[in-house]
Amino acid sequence: MKLEWEYTKAGKPVVPLIPVMIIPEKWYGEVIGTSNNLIGVLLNTGEYVDVPNNRVRRIHRP
Repeated sequence: MKLEWEYTKAGKPVVPLIPVMIIPEKWYGEVIGTSNNLIGVLLNTGEYVDVPNNRVRRIHRP
């Protein structure tokens, strides 16, 4: 997955939010980090979970 970075007027990168769904639970959230085949997701409920990368699917918001 290639990310295209945007920059603020001060030249700092704007970190893109990547909406995802975790299967089979059908939890929704946004990726906030990755490490060693785990993806850190901040769920829409406010909880944080580390999930194996094979259970995460990127979704597109309208």
